[in-house]
Amino acid sequence: MFTPQEKRTILGINFAVIARMLGLFLLLPVLSPYVKDLQGSTPLLTGLAVGIYGFTQSLLQIPFGYISDRIGRKPVITFGFILYIVGSLAGGLASTAWSMVLARLLQGAGAISSSALSLTADLIREEVRTRAFAQIGASVGMAFAVSIVVAPVLAGTFGVPFIFFLTALLSTIAMLYILFFIREPEKHNREIEPSIKNFALILKDPRISFINFSVALLHALLVTVFTVVPIELIENFAMPKGEHWKVYVPVILLSIAVMVPAIIYAEKRGRIREVMALGVLIITIGFAAPLFINTSAGIFLMLALFFVGFHLLEPVLPSLLTKITHRDLRGLSVGIYNTSQFIGAFAGGILGGIALKRGVQTMHSMSLTLSLLWILLVVLSFRKLRL
Repeated sequence: MFTPQEKRTILGINFAVIARMLGLFLLLPVLSPYVKDLQGSTPLLTGLAVGIYGFTQSLLQIPFGYISDRIGRKPVITFGFILYIVGSLAGGLASTAWSMVLARLLQGAGAISSSALSLTADLIREEVRTRAFAQIGASVGMAFAVSIVVAPVLAGTFGVPFIFFLTALLSTIAMLYILFFIREPEKHNREIEPSIKNFALILKDPRISFINFSVALLHALLVTVFTVVPIELIENFAMPKGEHWKVYVPVILLSIAVMVPAIIYAEKRGRIREVMALGVLIITIGFAAPLFINTSAGIFLMLALFFVGFHLLEPVLPSLLTKITHRDLRGLSVGIYNTSQFIGAFAGGILGGIALKRGVQTMHSMSLTLSLLWILLVVLSFRKLRL
């Protein structure tokens, strides 16, 4: 069970994550058509406005995590929120494509994920930490599911600027909650002083490298799926884009329903490693499904199994990372982890583009091959690295 302080911490971090993820997910389905109609818009600027958020996020995760090791988690989180709020307000007021690009750059500069996850790890006991990360993961899944349905309605009724202003308001509330209701972790005598040389300590640890590889591959597969599957549903199975939520929402809710009891069981029984292996195995089976079931049912089964595996792994990986990493290196280590995640997402976009050029079957076979390689690495890592 969580203590009252841990419950307040989880509530605050969940609120922060939901505010940030809604800002990302609500804009995904509606931003590019909106930017396309802004003054001075070009296809390049439209793509830049959508993608520059992820670029600045990946660029600043490590510096923000490192600084939070030096000066504390809450100052960094507060500064990141301020950048994000200013960027959101600028996005709501943007009237040209270039001003929207600048607004999105500011939004992405609020790279608080490393500091927020480190704050969670600092304030939550190790024996219930995976459950805390599972709740955060469930919040992300729910935010995505809600956004897929609600975003077109909000944009159509109130306009895209309203979404920017809404996320600015939610982020302000989340920032104030963390600032006033969540304590800064107690200072302790450092065993390792903050230094750029600490990069080598982290990167040399094969267990941490394996976890970073895993999160990169997980998010590469996620982006590959969402690059190819929407087009496959439209072109191969005649499902209009406006009906895709009928596929996404059930599989996401199913995966969250499976994740919660699985994580609780794994934590109580000390089976975190087994849950990780199970997640990779389920993803692998999912990618094999469309190769044998060449119908919309095969796609639905693949998505269902992928998201079950995804939501099993999403809380387990950061939990394992924070257990392995020395507490004095936690912010920097999580920063490298989050950067690996964004690099994986970028690679997934490239893989998805290759699959679209060569045919959707390429995506299924390519993803299945990567998943099989992943299983092999899991087995080898569990034997040699003692995760």
